[in-house]
Amino acid sequence: MEALAFKCERCGAPLEVSPETIVAVCPYCGFPNHVSGNIKTDEIHIIPSLDKNAIAQAFWKNVESDFDLRRIKDEIEIVGIEGHYAPYWIGLVHVYGTVRYMRREEECHTDSKGNTRCHTVERHYTESVDENLRLLGSARRQVKSFGVDDLITHYSKTWPKGKRLLDLEEGEWERIKLEILNTEMDERQAKLIMREDAIDVIRNRFLAKSDRIEMFNLHADEPENVKLVLLPMWTVYYRYGNSIFQTVFAGWDGKRVAATEPMNVLRQAQYLVGAGAGIATAAFGAAFFSSSPVFALLAIVGGSAVSWLAGSKVLEGQRIERERKGLMG
Repeated sequence: MEALAFKCERCGAPLEVSPETIVAVCPYCGFPNHVSGNIKTDEIHIIPSLDKNAIAQAFWKNVESDFDLRRIKDEIEIVGIEGHYAPYWIGLVHVYGTVRYMRREEECHTDSKGNTRCHTVERHYTESVDENLRLLGSARRQVKSFGVDDLITHYSKTWPKGKRLLDLEEGEWERIKLEILNTEMDERQAKLIMREDAIDVIRNRFLAKSDRIEMFNLHADEPENVKLVLLPMWTVYYRYGNSIFQTVFAGWDGKRVAATEPMNVLRQAQYLVGAGAGIATAAFGAAFFSSSPVFALLAIVGGSAVSWLAGSKVLEGQRIERERKGLMG
């Protein structure tokens, strides 16, 4: 029995479809083909990408602006540049309810003689929540590759303007087309995940500013303005010495969002100094264990942690640069 062949509804070109595929975008004409699941093809948007040459220029510009990379520029060789569009669901979720939490705070009093005494008190707060969160989540089930979370963070900061995929003319598609990863979650599944994520966003916010959540009564409405967005992501692979490193760029503006970079001798020396300082701190704490066990224990744990972190950085032989976290909503 022959396997079922999928062809583009517009141009008839063959489509690569897996059992999980919801929508397959034709690599030849850019037409979105509905394969299975609940999805509206007229709500698929694309963020146009820069071309390969523009990404290469962005890479060398980044090298020139980086203190460490600039010093080894002549020894860097690009070995590959790969780009693709990855599908993400975006929507607006209304969250409302009440949260009661406890936070420990320091309270100080000064007496008539000028002596100040402080102690810790537990304060209880109740807050109402009523806000709209704009959320973005992957439409694929595979394990995320390096730089994906950083791309999402950058998108949440810039919100670049896209256009409907159906509105693209063939000539325009030729200028911006890249490999498109298949969509594997339909709109129904995306909405369920968005509602859960919206609750988690608020919960994490209160966890960060409290010592204990005493009541969490929150509700999330059905997501609105839900659409599928194709985000362009480029990865530049380059060789330095005997190792391969990578830099990830957002395709719409050429912004570097994540990178693995070689560690030079100076930075290795800095981490070695950090490791030595951590060991010295732990040893100092051990010396005072009998007279001040609490101080000694904190010094030992803190010094060991610093030593381990700095030492592991030296062994890695590379450093990782990432986009700073942004806020959804």
